[in-house]
Amino acid sequence: MNLFKIVRKRTDKSIDKSNPYRDVGTVLLFVFLLPYVISSLWGHVGEETENISDTKKEKTDWIDEKYEIALSGNWGIRKMSMHEYLIRKLEIVLGQDEEENITYELETLKAQAILLRTELWELILSNNGRDNDDNIIIQDDTVMYGIKEKSTLCEQAVEDTDGIYLAYENRPVKPAFFPVSNGHTRSASEVWGSISYPYLVSVECNQDILADDYQTQVIVSKDEYCRIILELHKNVETSNNELNNVWNNAEFSYDSAGYVVEANVDGYSLSGETFRTAFGLNSACFNVEWKDDEVIFHVTGVGHGFGMSQYGANERAVSGETFDQILKYYFFNTELAKIE
Repeated sequence: MNLFKIVRKRTDKSIDKSNPYRDVGTVLLFVFLLPYVISSLWGHVGEETENISDTKKEKTDWIDEKYEIALSGNWGIRKMSMHEYLIRKLEIVLGQDEEENITYELETLKAQAILLRTELWELILSNNGRDNDDNIIIQDDTVMYGIKEKSTLCEQAVEDTDGIYLAYENRPVKPAFFPVSNGHTRSASEVWGSISYPYLVSVECNQDILADDYQTQVIVSKDEYCRIILELHKNVETSNNELNNVWNNAEFSYDSAGYVVEANVDGYSLSGETFRTAFGLNSACFNVEWKDDEVIFHVTGVGHGFGMSQYGANERAVSGETFDQILKYYFFNTELAKIE
């Protein structure tokens, strides 16, 4: 294949033919410069070929391409590489939201990609040796069918962090993340009474106060509140007397970060997460204002509050922090590791 072609444009047709030494000089000059021309041309060809070879090598050697994920949906099972899955999942979890004018930094996307890969790697390690099928099966219709166009930034984030996961004492961490904190993340040991997640500690997230949905309100009528409570406690009879016992008869226990750990309603207890989900609250960090015929929930933050605040992580990225610095802040005493 002819990679190089040198063309001299003839613009001056009035060439002086009276000089007999013109052609001789041209020939001598060409002969003298020929070795340098050849060296220069072939040198560049070699460099270009080497670059192309390196690019192909990088793509074929992606660690994420070596593992296959099986997605189970309503229409069957679809298999794709971990590389493909992570790009799709990242677009769903932290894609750009034009309607809400949210744009995530590349370093934020990298941090999120690592957490998603950590979750998959833990599943793969847990599944290893259990059966003859090396694939892990995930029920996820959204990833399976939902993405038509890939985000360039999401794709770059996955490729730039290829094979990297977050570890604590050489094991994948529980990669917890959520949209917006109430100003602090939560301590797993305090809430769950377990030492299994020593890296999930409470840290400050002061920048989250700037989020549009940092504070929200939910108003629920008395009848609707009682209906939901009784639905949660199906062993309670639905009589008017018991409705009165349920109304305005709740006590809430909070953790040190300000999230409800337990809701006790008329002698029946349930977790703060169960309570907030039942009433459609953005988070379990809420205070209750009782009225005569309605209740107002004043809610702070979005999500469960454990691990990485996505909003806070993005603000850190905007201020110049890299993905590894972001992850180190939210996950105490962890380190980045590479899938072998």
